[in-house]
Amino acid sequence: MKIFTTVATLLALSAGVPALAQTQLNTQPPAQPSSPMAPATRSTIYAGQPAPAAGPMLSRYRTSSLGIDLGWGGPYGGIGFYYAHMVGEGTDVNAGLGLGVGGKIGVGVRHFFSPAKAVSPYIGANLSRSGKIDDVRIALNEGTPSEEEAYYNLSASGVLNLRTGFRWQPGRVGLIGTLGYGVRFTGDPVTYSNGYRPSQEMRDLVNAVSPGGLEISLGMSIGLGQ
Repeated sequence: MKIFTTVATLLALSAGVPALAQTQLNTQPPAQPSSPMAPATRSTIYAGQPAPAAGPMLSRYRTSSLGIDLGWGGPYGGIGFYYAHMVGEGTDVNAGLGLGVGGKIGVGVRHFFSPAKAVSPYIGANLSRSGKIDDVRIALNEGTPSEEEAYYNLSASGVLNLRTGFRWQPGRVGLIGTLGYGVRFTGDPVTYSNGYRPSQEMRDLVNAVSPGGLEISLGMSIGLGQ
């Protein structure tokens, strides 16, 4: 009898082991399949990192601009107005007119070496034409014993202006400082009335205010459009 009881107990235990194993298996979390790293997406590449920097600024200058020049010996006179248009990266063409000793009109080209920066050096050249004026009175040492007075005529003349300087362009409005020299290619435009023969000091004064010679000017550039 004892033998039969022992056998029955062993059979019951053997039947319960698979069930217990199955119950433990069902309670285990599913295993994660092993796989190679998935390729990174755009969101994972930049997650928690700064966005890529924008490309470099090509130019601070608007495609079109209006300019005003004030100074001495400029291609558009003592006070001049011009329109400029960019035709390439850092290069513009310009045309304008102004007032000096006789009206002036001209065209030119400038190249800016660092248009992406706030301050850029530049070089340029202009061709300008001065108008004709007659009977200009000029006096030297007025009110003194050595006073000299003369009248002269100024014929139309052409000048090649060679220029260099710097442009400061913090925003839409910028400033341009220029140093240059004008080479007159149409001969001496000055004739004195009534055959007057002026002193050398008077000649130097008349030549200083005639077209050509040293240019020192300060200009403003106003960008147009967006």
